[in-house]
Amino acid sequence: MKRKVATGLMGLAVLALVLWLGMLAWSRHQVQSRMAEQVADINALSGIRAINTIDDDGFFSSRGTLRIIMTDSDAVVPAAIIDWRVAYGILRTRFTGGADIETRSGTALLASQLSDGGKINFNARIGHLKSDLILNATLPDNLHYQDQGMTLRLSGARVKLVDNAQGLHLEGQWSGLDQKSPLRQMHLGDTHWSMLFPTDDAETEAQTETSSDGRPGRLDTLTVSQAMLQRQGGLPLTLSDLDVEGSTHHERQELSYRLKAHLGNAAFSEQQLGSASLDAVIRRINEQAARALLQTVGQDIERRWQRGREQTALQTPMPADEVAGVQDIGALIAPWEEEFFAVLTDSPQLVVNSLQLESPMLDQQMHLDGELTLDGTDIEAARIERLRTSWGRAAFKRRLDGQFTLHNTPPLLALVAGQSPEQDTLDLSIRKGVFLINDEPWFLLN
Repeated sequence: MKRKVATGLMGLAVLALVLWLGMLAWSRHQVQSRMAEQVADINALSGIRAINTIDDDGFFSSRGTLRIIMTDSDAVVPAAIIDWRVAYGILRTRFTGGADIETRSGTALLASQLSDGGKINFNARIGHLKSDLILNATLPDNLHYQDQGMTLRLSGARVKLVDNAQGLHLEGQWSGLDQKSPLRQMHLGDTHWSMLFPTDDAETEAQTETSSDGRPGRLDTLTVSQAMLQRQGGLPLTLSDLDVEGSTHHERQELSYRLKAHLGNAAFSEQQLGSASLDAVIRRINEQAARALLQTVGQDIERRWQRGREQTALQTPMPADEVAGVQDIGALIAPWEEEFFAVLTDSPQLVVNSLQLESPMLDQQMHLDGELTLDGTDIEAARIERLRTSWGRAAFKRRLDGQFTLHNTPPLLALVAGQSPEQDTLDLSIRKGVFLINDEPWFLLN
């Protein structure tokens, strides 16, 4: 009897082992197939080639190197080098490794030029049951770059990516970002940002709960503990506790973007300016045109980047029109002006639900609300060259129509506006290129 029980237990153990090994083999096959598909997707992109070399292919773990390069006529180009190791599991698989950029000279960009021997370290977990992915990446603790009098330093940077049934969530943070040039300097303290791209299922579910806002799209957040800006020879402007949240919504082939922001305090040198908060919406943006604009802008950026590389390789100066494209917004927009103006055809509207200002210099909180509309009738025929002229700018400004109300106006501001000091409410409007206060013309928008 005991022998039969022992034989039965042994059989169960062997069966469990076989099942475990079988599931592990299935998991291993799934991970390797997914890696091969990702490499194939990269290679399908124009101008990019991925080479994945497996150095050790074991049953329980594997390791290798993924090399991603930009394909052009030059055989030696910068490449992203990712050293990876994968540990297979039944419920989840783990990836670990490091990444760097190999320059033309064969040196590691991050480890040799931008930090003291550091590189990007990452670890990831792929869940097989829920088909989710969690990736954490840590940049070198102190990244630094210097060129032609400009220095840039980034400290404590981390990035996290979560891909699950709710969508793709990307977030990052750093402890300090400093930029200094002969003209200005900037400092950003502890900063956290995130972007959420919901899946179609998550969008449908959210749409049922908030049908009045249309189908939700991307959600952006930004939190900055402290920011300092200072021009050469000027006094510093310091912003504290800045929180920004933006969300995209889709409805009837139109896009809208809602922005909520709060500033804890602003100070100019030692003078406290106060706090502010904003709740506003930009709506009626042509969604199809916006997507076409993004595609065209991406192609234009790629073209400019490629031309810049060619000019650098030939050691020839950049053409005058390209220099102007960097310095002049109009010249920058010119290659995709048709797509740019097409976005405005649905007469976009800015709605300020609430703009509140509090300051030691004010007796009480100022409050602004209202809306501004840009008439998009036949605007697709507009051209950047026309906006370079005074009559072209004036004609464009006559498309603006706005109505705002300023509450709790300070007496001094009311006097400057030509109103009685007791007039604590001002009606601000824009009509056919004229700015009015309490229906009295104040100045022309020309």
